[in-house]
Amino acid sequence: MSIDRAVLEQIERVGGRLAEAKALRLLDDIAWPREVEERFFASGEDRLPEVEYRVDRDALGRRVAELRELLLSIDGDAPALAWLRDSVRAQIQAAQLLEAVGTREFSARSRELYGGARTRFFGGALRNIDLAEHLTARLEVHGWDEASDPEEEPLDAAALRDQLAARVAARRPPLDIEIALDPRITAKVVAGMSRIRVRPEATFASWEAEGLWHHEVETHALTAHNGAAQPRFSFLRSGGPRTTRTQEGLAIFAELYSRSLSVGRLTRLAERVRLVDMAEQGASFLDLYRHLRERGAERRDAYFDAQRVCRGGLCEGGAPFTKDVCYLAGLLEVYAFLAAVLRGGLRDEVELLVCGRIALDDIAVLAELRAAGALERPRYLPGWLRAWQTLLPYFAFTSFMDGIDLGPVERHFQELLRVAADARPAGEGRRGRGRPPAAHSGPA
Repeated sequence: MSIDRAVLEQIERVGGRLAEAKALRLLDDIAWPREVEERFFASGEDRLPEVEYRVDRDALGRRVAELRELLLSIDGDAPALAWLRDSVRAQIQAAQLLEAVGTREFSARSRELYGGARTRFFGGALRNIDLAEHLTARLEVHGWDEASDPEEEPLDAAALRDQLAARVAARRPPLDIEIALDPRITAKVVAGMSRIRVRPEATFASWEAEGLWHHEVETHALTAHNGAAQPRFSFLRSGGPRTTRTQEGLAIFAELYSRSLSVGRLTRLAERVRLVDMAEQGASFLDLYRHLRERGAERRDAYFDAQRVCRGGLCEGGAPFTKDVCYLAGLLEVYAFLAAVLRGGLRDEVELLVCGRIALDDIAVLAELRAAGALERPRYLPGWLRAWQTLLPYFAFTSFMDGIDLGPVERHFQELLRVAADARPAGEGRRGRGRPPAAHSGPA
C-alpha cells in the first residue's frame, strides 16, 4: 500500500509545525495551588475555595489564530489528511478550553471534548452515570465479613519514588523518566512524559504503587515516548483532549489486567462520575466535599476529588471540569476494541494503540500509514501487550462467555448460597452490606 507523496509532504509539514509548538499544560494551568488547600482546612472547611487562574489569553488567542491558518493550509480529502485536520482541531480546542478557564463556558467546552456524566455510549441508551452506578452496586461488599486481608505497612513517598525509579532503570528498552518528590503539588502524584512527581507526605498501598506503575509509566509516559520517537509524527507525544478518553481507558485497562485495580480505586473512579453529575446539576464544591465526607472519605481525599471536578470551572456549581467521566468510558471502549480485534488475532492493530497518544478512531488511518512505511512500530510495549501469550487466551475465552445467558447460572449459585446461609448456626446471621475499603488516590 502506498500513500500519495503530496499527502506525506503535507503530513510532514503540518506535523512538524505541531511538534515544534510548545505543548499546552492544561492540567498544570488549572491546578489549584497548595495554599488554596491549606486555607480551606484552616478556615474550618466551610468556605468555598477562592482560586485565581493565571493564563495568558492574548497568547492563547494568537495560538488559535495560527492553528486555524495551519488548518486551512491542509488541502485534500484523503483519510490521512482528515486525521491531520482532527489533530490540528484538537490543539485549537485545547487552547480554547484554557481561554475559558474560570467561566461557565469552560464547562461547556469541557463537555464537548470529554463528554459529561449523562453522555451516552455510541448513541445508545446507556450513559456514563449508568456505568458508574452499576459498578458502585456491584462493588458493594456483602456477607458476614469474617474473611479479612492482612494489614500491610503502606509505602511512604520516598519508598515509592525509589521503587518506581528502580523499575524504570531496569526497563528495556530504557525509558528516560525522572521520579522526584515535590512538596508543591496538590495531588499525591503528578505525572508527565519525562517526570513523575510525588507529594512527600503521601503514603501508598502496595496495589496503589503497582497501579501507578501501569497507569503512569507503562501507559501515559510510554505512549508519549513512542509518539516522540516517530520520525514523521513526533507530535503524537501529545495528542490533546481528543485522545484523553482512549489514553485513560488504556491506563485503567492496564491496571485491571495487571490485577492492581482495587475495589477502592474502581469505586472512587465511579464516584467521580457521580460528582461530575452532581456538579452539572448545580452542586458546589462544598456540596461535593460534604457528600464525600458523609460517605467516609478522608478529609484530604474528599478535598482532592472535589477540586478535581471544580478546577477550571466554577466552585459555586453548575460548571464542572468533566474529564473524570473519561476513565470508565474509556475503559469500556478500549476493552470493546481489544475484544473485537484480539478475537481476530490482529496483534499489529493492537500495537497501534501505543504508537503515540492516539484516539481509537485513528486506528484505520494509522494502519494505512504503517502499511505505507510512514509510521514506525512502537519502540516501547506495555507489559500487558508484551505478554501476548497470556493476553490472547483471555479474550479468546471471554468471547465464548459473551454468548452464554448467565441468568440461569447466577440463579443456580444464588440458591446454593441461600441454602448455605440458612444452614449457619444461630447468632451468625448476615451482617448486611459492608462498604469497600477506604480508597486511596491512586493514579491520576
